[in-house]
Amino acid sequence: MHTRYLAALAFAALALTACSSSSDGDKPADPTKLDDAASFACDDFAEGYKAAQTTSARVDLANKVNKWAQDSATNGIAEGATILARGSDGGASAWQLAADTFAQSCLDAGWKA
Repeated sequence: MHTRYLAALAFAALALTACSSSSDGDKPADPTKLDDAASFACDDFAEGYKAAQTTSARVDLANKVNKWAQDSATNGIAEGATILARGSDGGASAWQLAADTFAQSCLDAGWKA
C-alpha cells in the first residue's frame, strides 16, 4: 500500500511538472522592453488624453489604460497606470502629475507616439 501511495504521489508530481513547464514561447517578457499590453495601454492613453477634460472622462481613460497596463510586464507601466487611476479622481494638478508619470513610463519603455 505504501508503494502505491508513493507511486501515485510521484505520478501526480510528474503530471504537475509537465503541465507547468513552459516552452520558449512562454518565457517571461523582457521587462525593459515594451510588451503588447504596455503598447496598447500607452496608445489608449495617448489617444484619449486630450479629450479627458472632466473627472468622469479621466476616470474612464484611467480604467481603459489599466485594463491593458495591469497585464504588462514592462517596467513602470502597471505602476504608472495605478498612479494614473489614483490621480484621475483628484483635481487638475493631481491628474496632470499622474498623466505625466504614466507618459514618462511609456517613453522610458520605448513607446513612440
